[in-house]
Amino acid sequence: MEPEALNAVLDTVGAGVPADALESETLDFKLVADSPRVTFSLLADALVCFINAQGGTVVLGVDDKATVREAALRGVPASYSLDGIRKGVFDQTSPPITPFVVERFVDGVRLVVVSVPRGVMPHSNAAGLATRRLGKECLPFPPAQQREVMIARGQIDWSADASGAGLDDLSAVEVARLRDLLVAAGRDHIAELSDRAMLEALRLIAPGGGVTNAGVLLLADERALRTIVPSYGYSYQFRPTLGSEATGRARGTKPLLAAIDAMAEAVATRREIHPLTISGGVQLQLTDYPQDAVRELIVNAFIHRSFETGGTVDIEHSPERLVITSPGGLVAGVTPDNILTHPSTPRNRLLTEAISALQLAERTGQGIDRAYREMLRVGKEPPTIEDNGTFVRATLPGGIGNDAFVRFVGELPAKAGRDVNVLLTLSHLRGTSTVDALRLAAVIQRPPAEAQEVLSRMAEEFALLEPTRRTVRKPFPTYRLRAETVAAMSRAVAYRRRGVDGTDQKVIDHVREYGFVTNRTLQRLFDIQVYAARDMLDDLRARRILEKIGDARGGTGVRYGPGPAFPR
Repeated sequence: MEPEALNAVLDTVGAGVPADALESETLDFKLVADSPRVTFSLLADALVCFINAQGGTVVLGVDDKATVREAALRGVPASYSLDGIRKGVFDQTSPPITPFVVERFVDGVRLVVVSVPRGVMPHSNAAGLATRRLGKECLPFPPAQQREVMIARGQIDWSADASGAGLDDLSAVEVARLRDLLVAAGRDHIAELSDRAMLEALRLIAPGGGVTNAGVLLLADERALRTIVPSYGYSYQFRPTLGSEATGRARGTKPLLAAIDAMAEAVATRREIHPLTISGGVQLQLTDYPQDAVRELIVNAFIHRSFETGGTVDIEHSPERLVITSPGGLVAGVTPDNILTHPSTPRNRLLTEAISALQLAERTGQGIDRAYREMLRVGKEPPTIEDNGTFVRATLPGGIGNDAFVRFVGELPAKAGRDVNVLLTLSHLRGTSTVDALRLAAVIQRPPAEAQEVLSRMAEEFALLEPTRRTVRKPFPTYRLRAETVAAMSRAVAYRRRGVDGTDQKVIDHVREYGFVTNRTLQRLFDIQVYAARDMLDDLRARRILEKIGDARGGTGVRYGPGPAFPR
């Protein structure tokens, strides 16, 4: 813990607040016990718990139950030297922990601050018990979890282990496929090497000379693959409706590169496509399952799955939803609530690096950010990620997205239209009228301060949002879509803003003054394109605020005047 942060906490201890209420995942308070041996044992247990998690600090000499300052600050006797504390912890931990130990005087009372960083490998106490800090608790840290943590920290990589296979076990077809992908990725200098030299350059040859597990997954023939990695496999099934019998099935053990192509193609051949014209006559192809999003999730399912547990990568496809399931939970530290922003922590590091070199998937953010972006850009909800510890399931909602939202995003500056944080915020505001940094933080999976930066940029740089008058001076103001943004998004918004600065009122005021309004008028009033103006007119007519006047049959010059529900 930073000294300034610890100072702030110590200033609060005993001031009507027990130290227990100030403890966290990285901070604990302890009292000196009746003997040094017991004290060192308590410290060792607490530090093992911290070092196996995110690291942490123990403040020795504080009663964590007392609410009066004098009673809370009990102190540490001078007989406990700093070197003695270090040695006491060192002797009661395995592998030995050498903590950082400093003394601090608070209100004249000697306290000792003992800290450890996050460990490189799992530690246990003198009795051989390993624990891990979660919240304010020290929970058991069994071997299976320890292995997952070591995988996440890059100390164990199954894909880099020697497989026992040799070059003769590899498929000439898959080696040729690898060369073609290297050329397409701009790595001609590697593709031109001999087979062995090419595989060595990609680290697919183990130090002993054999092929790594990653090399087997990518390049072995099916016979060798089934023998060396018996847990490998995949399946696909298509259902015309969610509850009907499958009409398309596939199951196989093709090498990974071929398997990714086969699964992506199986989804692509059954996708639904709708053309959409946006401003400038540009035509987009709206699809129920965007190809880039599907491919990223398929690649992730193959390369981040656990190959040390049974199960196959399974795809269930229907018009209602696309579900991709892979064996093994998320890597330690990654959860569905932080998967979008957590630093890349591949389970199979070498395999991931090889796939990245071939440019088959994004390495940063595990490709999830691309899947989010592509779903949002076609007017749909982002993927839903589920982790139950034994498998990970990614679900994409079916159907064609909201065309009004697609048009709106297509007309944004590229800097905004490709920003996943901006897209998530706009998508969130389609269903709710306001948002602030505290609520947006959970949506974009970032701290509130970063969420506030996103909102400020959307208000000031892109002019999409505005703070409400009552909250404008707060550190975290409440934001809403500007009237022009609501008009441009038209049918994409599930609510309609009301009030003197609302879009309805501007149209009503114009009609009161001029007697009618046209599509071109709305384009000028709200700086929107013809399609957004059309959607807005359709909405006003549906609510009977406006109605068509005159004999014109169509076109942007058709006039609309007061309807039965026009405010009088």
